[in-house]
Amino acid sequence: MKISKVSTQKKNKQRYNIFIDKNGHDVFAFGVHEDLLIRHHLRKGLELTEEEVTEIQKQDAIYQYYTLTINYLSYRMRAKSEIADYLKGKEATPEAIETVIHKLEEEKLVDDLQFSQAYVRTKMNTSSKGPNKIKQELILKKIPEVYIEEAMAEYTVEKEVEKIVKALEKKLSSTSRKKSFQQQLMQLKQSLMQKGFTQGAIEIASQEVDLSVDDDEEMDALRYQGEKIWSKHARKHEGFQLKQKVMGSLYQKGFSMDLINQFLEEKEEEG
Repeated sequence: MKISKVSTQKKNKQRYNIFIDKNGHDVFAFGVHEDLLIRHHLRKGLELTEEEVTEIQKQDAIYQYYTLTINYLSYRMRAKSEIADYLKGKEATPEAIETVIHKLEEEKLVDDLQFSQAYVRTKMNTSSKGPNKIKQELILKKIPEVYIEEAMAEYTVEKEVEKIVKALEKKLSSTSRKKSFQQQLMQLKQSLMQKGFTQGAIEIASQEVDLSVDDDEEMDALRYQGEKIWSKHARKHEGFQLKQKVMGSLYQKGFSMDLINQFLEEKEEEG
């Protein structure tokens, strides 16, 4: 086929439309970026084979995917797997994806190790996530294990303990407590585990936090829980059996026997 016309695209001055002659008419054949136009010396009168056109179109598609990815990278760093998924969404072929990622790696625009290190620093400094949670997120991004381990080294036990201490102090200083101190502490530890903090660091942090119990606050919480439990069991039980039911329930909720007995004495005086 012979090129009959070359024109600049209206919406993108760096792209050109290539036309071929068919029965005396200029018929659009394909579009190319300016770089490929120059590289392949595309001009009016040039003869192209079907194979040459196919190769030019393949190179142009890769060029467009590359340009899209550069824009995608302009917002933040990306893992290779994120770029691959992004390009799949743009219907890029596996070959095109591999070519684009290889080019980006050569240009130092994509680096899974640097991405991992930046990811760990950001999550460590701006989120409430522990190291196990962050590590799992990197695994889901298909980061090589050796890179993950190197990046996670920055999230030291000391930094982990520091974050846990702050979390414990903030939560345990709540003035509107309606649960026993022990129950609240246990739930806090479970929450920290779910956020990815290690059990070892949680125990170390617990040793650094003031875990003394304010008896007045504890008694207020016990009365709140005790009244609900008393009302529930009073429908079916009375006397010694009722006290045993209430005592067992409050003890399971982490209250001390001294405070439980004080509450039961108060209920007995009321009766």
